[in-house]
Amino acid sequence: MSDAIDLLAEKLNDKPKLKDLAIRLGVVQREAKELGIPALVIIEGLDASEKGSLLNQILLEMDSRAYEVYSTHASHMEPRAYPLLWRYWNNTPARGRIQFYDRGPYYLVLDAWAEQAIKEKELENYWKHIRNFERQLSEDGVAIAKVFLTVPKKEQAKRFEKLESNPKTAWRVSPKDWRRHKQYKPFMEQVSEMIKSTDAPYAQWEVIDTKTTREAAIKLYLTIIRKLESAIAQKKIQIENAPSTDWISYKGKNYLSQVKFKAPLERAKYKQQLKQRQETIHDLVHEIYSKQIPVVMVYCGWDAAGKGGCIKRLVQGIDPRSYHVTPVGAPTSDELDHHYLWRFWERMPRRGRIEIFDRSWYGRALVERVEKLCSNDGWQRAYREINEMEAHLNDFGTVIIKFWLHIDKETQFERFEARQENPLKQWKITEEDWRNREKWDLYEEAVNEMISKTDKPHAPWTIVPSVCKMRARIQTLDTIIDRLGNALNKSKNPPL
Repeated sequence: MSDAIDLLAEKLNDKPKLKDLAIRLGVVQREAKELGIPALVIIEGLDASEKGSLLNQILLEMDSRAYEVYSTHASHMEPRAYPLLWRYWNNTPARGRIQFYDRGPYYLVLDAWAEQAIKEKELENYWKHIRNFERQLSEDGVAIAKVFLTVPKKEQAKRFEKLESNPKTAWRVSPKDWRRHKQYKPFMEQVSEMIKSTDAPYAQWEVIDTKTTREAAIKLYLTIIRKLESAIAQKKIQIENAPSTDWISYKGKNYLSQVKFKAPLERAKYKQQLKQRQETIHDLVHEIYSKQIPVVMVYCGWDAAGKGGCIKRLVQGIDPRSYHVTPVGAPTSDELDHHYLWRFWERMPRRGRIEIFDRSWYGRALVERVEKLCSNDGWQRAYREINEMEAHLNDFGTVIIKFWLHIDKETQFERFEARQENPLKQWKITEEDWRNREKWDLYEEAVNEMISKTDKPHAPWTIVPSVCKMRARIQTLDTIIDRLGNALNKSKNPPL
């Protein structure tokens, strides 16, 4: 937190200066937009701390085409079916835009603690996930301003009473508000601990007392202006220094070289095993829904390795209402305007549902690395970001199943030629597939490093020999049966 805000506020503590600040905010907002800088303003605070009126004052002075506002309400049930950060990832700012959170993830965690839905010893884990979320956005260029609005206890009571005395505003004060008022001291102590735990150089907290709303407005203006001006200066430096995309070799363990390819499975035996496993999965999926366990399945692999065939055999016997398949291709312009994980968070499953990704977020560490579509810093950072995302999903109770379907170079060539010769399958082969094949060795390095950096106990990789497609299908189904069975045996849903 910065003392500069208080010093500047003292000098600007008169009405005309408030308008000057509004004009300055408009100027820096437009400059940030021209430079493609995304910004996130998180406004947390106590009940009756004038969040609405202060936010409205700020927004009235801004170009309404440049910002969005997302309001968090603990009573909304639908988002509770998803991990804590799901709703916030879906409302992160695009390049050149400002996203306001009218209360954010901090509010939900503190509210759950105050209502005894989560224990105090669990708070640090939630703060960790939120810290990761903010760091990931910041490293992607998002300017983050965080404000916590306070109000003295006596003043809070006066504002509650004033609202209740007017029939038009009485609805704004609930029994829960008065209950929180009685918890004022322990709640504020927890807020102080939260601020200590989540304050960071790239996402500093500014605590603003709202007893005098005009002074609070000045401090809020200054907080946002300072953050945008700092982001503009950093962006100009970055423009002058192009990031490196030179190839960085991987010297670690070669997982793919250890894969053994077995003889083809007899078709009659395959059909028998397939039927048995599909029946088992059919029953498991019903239990997964009954116990409200979310499931994420990731199918990665070489082109023509058989990902689509494995997915087809998985879903053949499953209720189509229980799953969704997301085919992952090149990002759209809208997706490129956000953090690369944004488009995947949108598809994360709610409790009891299964989301199947045909290719995934691992493209950042594979195709984007090899094809130099992102900087070295970008794909290297992705390992940590992906591990953090999967850890957050796991803490929510999500089962994460990841496959790498592996074939040799000769098998891929044979399948490419077969696709070209078959009129019904020619759509599956493109010039890009042939170009990627020329970079087989680079992709192999990238795959091995990806597995090395992201194979975790809660989200392990299963490397599937796929020269025999029938064996690959059976192995993937066996892995799914094992992982779902284990999850059912120890299922326990977290509170958030």
